[in-house]
Amino acid sequence: MKEKSFYNKIHALGRITVVLALTSFMGVPFGIAVFNGVSMNIGEVLQNAVPILLTFTISGICENLSFMPIIGSGALYMACVTGNVSNMKVPAAVNAMGIAGYDAGTERGDVISMIAVAASTFVTTAIVFLGMLFLAPLFAPIYNNAFLQPAFQNMVPALFGALLFPYIARAPKQAVVPILVPLVVIFIVGRAFFSSNQSYIMVAVILLSVFYSYTLHKKGII
Repeated sequence: MKEKSFYNKIHALGRITVVLALTSFMGVPFGIAVFNGVSMNIGEVLQNAVPILLTFTISGICENLSFMPIIGSGALYMACVTGNVSNMKVPAAVNAMGIAGYDAGTERGDVISMIAVAASTFVTTAIVFLGMLFLAPLFAPIYNNAFLQPAFQNMVPALFGALLFPYIARAPKQAVVPILVPLVVIFIVGRAFFSSNQSYIMVAVILLSVFYSYTLHKKGII
């Protein structure tokens, strides 16, 4: 299959899947409301939905821009529909490509990434279902333990730190800006300001990192 045809089919199937998923998601509350004869106040719905939409639109765009070069468009379509993008699907895809020996952004790498995300979805669904039935009562005291709560709250940063290290070791010169700039910014503006504006900061760091890497390439450093 030619490269252009491959990616065209991926985007066509991805868009159809996303539209069907969004229709299904929206159809559930509307269907329940119609079935039970519950009226909807569109004004109140929009009043509560618009602020959430504005907030998550920015972070959603930033995540798609940052994740797509890492796991590929096909895997990203599946990940966005099935959820757990950052803490499950991206680590699974990155690990699978590393084991298979394919680079991100290549056709074979994208195929491996899609298989990994699909497998992760099935495994996650099975584990969650079985855990809901059998393990939730057993692990509830562990999850609610005050001493262990900080560990569970920092699982995603710890996971991404472990996944990030091989990329830093592979390209230390390119990693200078995306690693040091956010650290400097958070020390200057503080954690509270950084957390509330991290989507904007992420966009700025992405653009700055691209320009920095391009400059290193033009100068023959990388």
